[in-house]
Amino acid sequence: MQLKKVVIASVLICICLGMIPILMVLSQWYQGSESYGININDHQQLRFTWQDAEQQSHQFPASAGKYTYLFLGFLSCSEICPIRVQQMIQLEQHIQQDALFTGAEVQFMFVTIDPDNDTPEVRKSLIDDRSPRFVSASLSDEQLQRLDRRLSENINHELTSINHVGKLFLVSPDGQLARIYTAKQLSTPKMLHELKHIISSEM
Repeated sequence: MQLKKVVIASVLICICLGMIPILMVLSQWYQGSESYGININDHQQLRFTWQDAEQQSHQFPASAGKYTYLFLGFLSCSEICPIRVQQMIQLEQHIQQDALFTGAEVQFMFVTIDPDNDTPEVRKSLIDDRSPRFVSASLSDEQLQRLDRRLSENINHELTSINHVGKLFLVSPDGQLARIYTAKQLSTPKMLHELKHIISSEM
C-alpha cells in the first residue's frame, strides 16, 4: 500500500514538472501576443488643456471617444523623437489599411516639450499635415509639468539638449493609460497587434 502511494506521488510530481515548460511557453505566447507594452493598471485619468497649431484650446480626453498614441518630445531632437514619430506614422498607415479598425477612432498626439522652437507653424508642417489622425499640442508650463510628473518623462531643460525618457503612451477613450512603450519596446508590428487585441476585446 505504501509503495502504491509512493508510485502515485512520483507520477503526480512528474506530471507537474512536465507541465512547467508548457505553462512557461503559454505564458510567453500570451505576453508576446497580447501584452507587449506595460500595463500598469492605473485607473487615474489623464486630463489636461492643450492648444492646437491654430492656437485653439481643447480638453484631453475629448468628448468623442478616441484611442490616442501620446508622445512628449521636441522636433529638433536627433535621438528617440524621430524614431517615435516614425513609429506613429507606420502605425497610422497600417490602421488606414486594416479593416478591423473601420469605425475605430485612433489619433496620434505629439506634445511639444520645446514650445519656443516648436512653433505652431513648424508643428503643423511636420505633424498635423501628415494625416487627419495627427495632431500636435502645446501646453502651458504648469500643465506640461503636471503631465510630466504624471507620466514620469523626467523632462530636463537644464542640459545642452533637452533630455527626456521618450516613452510612447496608448491612452484609452476615457483618458486612462492602456499601455506604456519604453525604449526597449520599439516593435511597430507588436504595437499594432496589441492595439487590435485591445479594441477587439471591447467590441
